[in-house]
Amino acid sequence: MQFAGPRTLLAIHAHPGDESTSTGGMLARYARQGARTVVVTCTNGEFDDAASGAVPGEFGHHPKAVAAHRRAELYAACDALGISDLELLGYHDSGAAGEVPQGGFCTIPVETAAGRLASLLEHFQPQVVVTHYSTHRDHVHANRVAALAVQRTGIPAKLYLTAVDGSTTIDIAEVADVKRKALQCHASQQLPGQFSLREHYFRKFDVTDAPLPESDLFAGITTSGPDLPRWS
Repeated sequence: MQFAGPRTLLAIHAHPGDESTSTGGMLARYARQGARTVVVTCTNGEFDDAASGAVPGEFGHHPKAVAAHRRAELYAACDALGISDLELLGYHDSGAAGEVPQGGFCTIPVETAAGRLASLLEHFQPQVVVTHYSTHRDHVHANRVAALAVQRTGIPAKLYLTAVDGSTTIDIAEVADVKRKALQCHASQQLPGQFSLREHYFRKFDVTDAPLPESDLFAGITTSGPDLPRWS
């Protein structure tokens, strides 16, 4: 199926760091191939650990300072992955448990956040969108927001969810060093250095009807625009 513009993939994540742990290998692989890769991060990560190791509620954990530090780590990780565009929605992290803070992402009406995301979909015109499938409340909300934005815009051609064992398997062996470097950028979170050399995705829908199983998120898609220069 033919689409205008360059190959473009947009990944929607809840927190800084999710782009590297969940989809880092896939993003690095397509960036290396010349696709435009866009990361949308919904929250600031205020409830992540501080650089000192202090957890939320402990002395030395200052949410605004944590958010600033996490943003710097996110920029560094996206640079390592070769991300073309990073968009920050700037919502407050809801935390993994306990009382949700005022303005926490999961309390934002789905319609409100989806409107902002729909604008990004219309701007970047991705043929492929990837988002979370997880029980974390901010991940669940990101999933709902993504689904509504896609429904409203009719963009993209294919929507995928992260999975443990899905309908699509992406071999990331050739970019494993890149994913590892991106994980190291999130030093304050002490993200695991070991990971599988395959990332799995569940195909939620696909207007191209590409046969399953897949090893390429762009299967069934051809584009008319030039890809970006390959990075090394």
